[in-house]
Amino acid sequence: MRRPLTKLLRTWLTWFMTLVLVASLAIWFFTRVTLPQEIKIGTAVQGGLYYEEGQRVAETLRQRTARAVKIVQTSGSQENCQKLRAGEIDAAIVQAGSVSLHNLAIVTPLHRDVVHVIVRKELLQDDAGEARVRSAVDLAELAIIIGLPGSGMQKSAHDILEHYGVLEQANLHEVHFTKLFDDADKTYAAAIVTTGVENDDVRRVLNSGDFDLLALDSIALAKRYRHFEAYDIPTNLWPPVPRQNVPTVTASAMVVVRDDASPQLVTLLLNAIFEDNLSELFPAIYLPQQARDLAPSRLHPVTRRYHDPFGRYGVMHTVLEALVAGKELLFALGAAFYLAWDRWRRLKDREIQEAVRTQKNHLDTFLDQTLEIERTQMNVTDPEQLQKFLDDVTTIKLRALSKLTHEDLRGDRTFAIFLMQCANLISKIQLKIINYTKNV
Repeated sequence: MRRPLTKLLRTWLTWFMTLVLVASLAIWFFTRVTLPQEIKIGTAVQGGLYYEEGQRVAETLRQRTARAVKIVQTSGSQENCQKLRAGEIDAAIVQAGSVSLHNLAIVTPLHRDVVHVIVRKELLQDDAGEARVRSAVDLAELAIIIGLPGSGMQKSAHDILEHYGVLEQANLHEVHFTKLFDDADKTYAAAIVTTGVENDDVRRVLNSGDFDLLALDSIALAKRYRHFEAYDIPTNLWPPVPRQNVPTVTASAMVVVRDDASPQLVTLLLNAIFEDNLSELFPAIYLPQQARDLAPSRLHPVTRRYHDPFGRYGVMHTVLEALVAGKELLFALGAAFYLAWDRWRRLKDREIQEAVRTQKNHLDTFLDQTLEIERTQMNVTDPEQLQKFLDDVTTIKLRALSKLTHEDLRGDRTFAIFLMQCANLISKIQLKIINYTKNV
């Protein structure tokens, strides 16, 4: 009896060790390093926002991987996609709606690319107060810069001009909008520029004093083109331009890779964007919550797991079905316990989010109150009235500090802006009181 039993135990041990070996090989195969020796990222021309963001991501990847990371300058989105499919680069930044994403996957939406219709001021209003250009319809037959061939900027320009029915009549120039800087002869009347609001070249053009922004039918454009979203360029974004909110549209800039890209590369890109303070250098970068809410249809599976690590229950269920009955029950009980705990944790998170949302509403009210005081005190010089304003601002600030206590809200950027606004307003009113006292 002992020999058959010993033989049986040895057989089981052999099968067990074989299983361990196969599992070890499988784990090694699926988790081995598959990053390219040199990671190449397609951006756009040097100096542009895509290029600057790519440089920062590349720097982070070098630190995380100790590998060479190269920025590849291109004309823009279409060339980036061509190079991705050809294997010449490993990741790229492209503009939504400007290219086909066949055989490509989205790592994440990155930021809003805003359509800026930049027009010479004398065309918007001459000395007599007349305007040659009142809407995009009036751009017909004018010399318009639409961006480099193969760029997402050019695709957006075509969409805009097509919507207004002037694509065929317009005098289009396939050059970069920075040509406006050395256009002493005023060759170009306008430029349709699609880029993030942090683009330094856009700021330089508008700060020159020679150009202004033209409003678009943002809602109509967003209805007609799915990749557009209605947006308002806020007043004084580049003081003194614009003088009032300018309706326009935006399209998301996205980081994309090939469908067969290394999961490790995708994870590294996500970490570089969301976990290495990229938003501190580029405030318009989407926060993780914003990127998750956009949820493009061709989002890479690694990104879905990155934003929702519990989205792999389908795989877990398949594994459970393959286990023997005893193990199946054990894992099922464990999964049920985990799901119950996870449900409880999500409810708690929802309660916290609701509390933060309520406090944010209160913060908005406090902001509105301080703004109203700031507007009211502008033309007031009477020290008694100014002292009352000063007391009111101080009271609002103290109420906010006592009422808005959640640590998530205290770390929110809006809360910091509110405190700064209160401090500036208090200083401003105090200075007016001091000046009045000196004059008296």
